[in-house]
Amino acid sequence: MTIPSTSTQRVIIIGGGISGLAAARELSKNPNTHVTLLEARNRLGGRIVTHRNLISKDLELSGQVPAGSSDLVYDFGASWIHGVDPANPLYEIAQTGQVEYVHTDSDIMFKQPGPIPMPGEESNHLWQVVWDILDKAQEYSAEHRDEIPEEKSFKEWLTDYLEKEVQSTDPQGENYLEEEVRKWVPGLSMYWADENAIPVEKVSMKWMDAEDIFPGDHSLVINGFDRIVKVVSAGLKSNIRVLLEHVVEKIEYDETEVRVSTSQGLFTADRVLCTLPLGVLKAQHTTLFHPQLPASKQRAIERLGFGTMYKILLFFPTCFWPLNKHFINFLPSALTVPSPDLVAHFGLNEKQVEALTVYMQDLANYSSLMPQYNIPILVGYATNRAAELMERLSDEEARMVYMCQMAHYFPILLQDGKEGELVGKALWPTVSHMSRWNQDPFARGSYTSIPVHASQKDLEVFDIPVGARSYGPLNGDEEEDDCEDEEKGGDKKQRLVSVDDADYGRIFFAGEHTSPSRFASVHGALMTGQREAAKILDQRHPVHC
Repeated sequence: MTIPSTSTQRVIIIGGGISGLAAARELSKNPNTHVTLLEARNRLGGRIVTHRNLISKDLELSGQVPAGSSDLVYDFGASWIHGVDPANPLYEIAQTGQVEYVHTDSDIMFKQPGPIPMPGEESNHLWQVVWDILDKAQEYSAEHRDEIPEEKSFKEWLTDYLEKEVQSTDPQGENYLEEEVRKWVPGLSMYWADENAIPVEKVSMKWMDAEDIFPGDHSLVINGFDRIVKVVSAGLKSNIRVLLEHVVEKIEYDETEVRVSTSQGLFTADRVLCTLPLGVLKAQHTTLFHPQLPASKQRAIERLGFGTMYKILLFFPTCFWPLNKHFINFLPSALTVPSPDLVAHFGLNEKQVEALTVYMQDLANYSSLMPQYNIPILVGYATNRAAELMERLSDEEARMVYMCQMAHYFPILLQDGKEGELVGKALWPTVSHMSRWNQDPFARGSYTSIPVHASQKDLEVFDIPVGARSYGPLNGDEEEDDCEDEEKGGDKKQRLVSVDDADYGRIFFAGEHTSPSRFASVHGALMTGQREAAKILDQRHPVHC
């Protein structure tokens, strides 16, 4: 139980994403805690960003987008609740915010170029095989953690498993797997890696089971994830000051206070909660913190993965794909390079061809908004290297990359039709919108993963705040020189060193990358903000009075 302190403490929260807002809400419950929240963007929410006026009525009336497009909301960042269950802290917030969501569970799969998808029974069987193997991989990880080398990837384990543990000769055998199914398992296993924004060859086998999933369905929010942000923000009290468009440039700390330099001035506090995304820490931690962070945290920042999930919204004039399917999946096929004829047909340049080639070697997938809204909109996805390459393209260039990919499977996109007929070019969307999280300087990616050579301990190191120790001169002569320097207005010759300090720490850390078992999720970010707020309120050493 937290006992309210009678002395005033000043806290700076860096970052107005869900972890920073959750911490601010908890801290605001203590009237003696004064919080300044510094957010670099001109909005709150961080990697939760919902567009409510993306498509104008005029654009809809022009016929460039399908009817009803202007009435929808579009999430370019977080869009799923992973585990709709009262155990999930997002559940109650979602209820308060009247968040609407749907369970997405139907798909259609193409295993090779051409207009014929895999039969539903075959697709369902293949998915079940993959989920069973993933379960086995996680069980193996938990049971054999000490003997699994840090450099061993899930891809290596899967290759060994398919070669040594399964057989295709005896249908009655314990580990029987049809040769045809076994051929497609490695490709479909990319789905799990892509969902975690990490290449399958980089997934740590040693920590395959690290993420703790809440029970309940994985559901798509359909009326805006920003409702979560609004509910959390609404809980802020008058002792919270929120400042937008304040880009943090330097965090200096010693044994008594913290000084945060921003694009709009200097702020001082007793403690700082840093909720900057891992991608930003990777890019800036050596120049941002003074003194630099302890070695354990620097190693964690460098070793952990931070991948990109890319989305592109494609507005079609009509639906030419199965109406009732939530997802369309395209397995990596023997055709690992785009058809030269299709590349020429869509006029792709070298950058587009490179992006498409990488994308086709991965598990390409789309989600359809037809089941939810009966409006022909597809959301195309890409992760990792493909995502980075897509973000370097213009909206129009990326749109044509996706059209070329789909044309390998939907010949209707290439047909010559009569005037007014919706085939061929008449089906191509003229409007699209895409995310650019990798290029975003305040995100530099989407979410965290544990790659080979990293571990769950790299997530745990953020649980201890960082303090500083000052070390004075080593002998009397140096001490005298220090005094002379101070009298002349010079700098002290004391050396500041950062230390992990649970009792007297000045710099705290929150965000999904600081959760050992709930990383890569909004609920994980929320929980870490609450966790750090409780620590700050529990500290008892002297603060500003």
